[in-house]
Amino acid sequence: MTDTHRRTGPKPQWLSLESPLLWLAYLPMFLIPWFIQAPTPIQIIGATIGVTIFLVVYCLAIGATGLRLIICSIVTLFIAIALIPTYGNWTVIAIYAAAMIADLRPTRRAAILVGAFAFIAVLAGIISQQNPFYWGFGIFMMVMVGIGTISTAALQDKNHALTKAQIEVKQLAAIAERERIGRDLHDMLGSTLTLIAIKADLAARLAASDPQGAEAEMRAVAATARDGLADVRAAVAGMTGATLAREIATSQTALSAAGIASIVEGDAEAIERGASAMLAMTLREAITNVIRHSGANSCRIAITNGDNRLSLTVSDDGNGEALREGGGIGGMRARLAAAGGGLSVTGGRAGAKIVAYLPIEAT
Repeated sequence: MTDTHRRTGPKPQWLSLESPLLWLAYLPMFLIPWFIQAPTPIQIIGATIGVTIFLVVYCLAIGATGLRLIICSIVTLFIAIALIPTYGNWTVIAIYAAAMIADLRPTRRAAILVGAFAFIAVLAGIISQQNPFYWGFGIFMMVMVGIGTISTAALQDKNHALTKAQIEVKQLAAIAERERIGRDLHDMLGSTLTLIAIKADLAARLAASDPQGAEAEMRAVAATARDGLADVRAAVAGMTGATLAREIATSQTALSAAGIASIVEGDAEAIERGASAMLAMTLREAITNVIRHSGANSCRIAITNGDNRLSLTVSDDGNGEALREGGGIGGMRARLAAAGGGLSVTGGRAGAKIVAYLPIEAT
């Protein structure tokens, strides 16, 4: 922090229990020596003027930072020294000076200045030839109050930093949750709506020649819509419940409706539930891309478990050059990366291939 550090905590409240004005309760201790030795009228006048100036400076120092705080602290210290001839307890004012400068940032600079103030006060006491009994304990209290104020200030700074970090964590968590819901909804709705559109088109073609077949397809559309609605609710709640085996079955149905032959290799049932759900979402988006963009005749879905990682490969014999990395593939990549995995996307005239992998330890 710089000399012009701005306090990040709440501004002092003048009429609260934390008000700096409450510390003025110690000011009457300035009068203690006068009960031992009565002051002269000149000393009383001088003390009155000095204390009045101190009160003005003290009020100006409330909430001050940087150069203004330093100036107020120095002026307060010199007021204390100027009050030595009044034979009042001048170290009381010096303690206020130490407390002021201890509120400076950074705390290391405050500690140095507190030490410097105490040294100046010691010199003033020696030069005044007063008995150390009158000012020794006051100097000790200067140091103690300075250390206490610095410690309190450091704790307040840490608490504020912690509070700020907690707010940032909550904000990042909210952003991450919105992104997760967005990715899940994109993948779910894309696949579901694609299947609904295909089956609706098929039902329209069958309506004249095969009414029963058209009715079956429309019932399938209704069932798909209901499943999609349940998936959306689960995605928003953060409990997708998707499994790779279930998604493979759904994908085969969608591919068949689109006139694309499907080949499945590997055992999806043997995959741990967390990895299964993640790969299911990846498969859903990959199949949606195959149906929408590839124009393929066949699609191969392969699951491999080896080399310390679990892989899902979706390849087709369509136009791989039509494959573009948009929000769907970006969502797959982000989801897999969060689990320590990754995504490989390749495409050409011979077809496209999407390979998603997860490390075994992540599954």
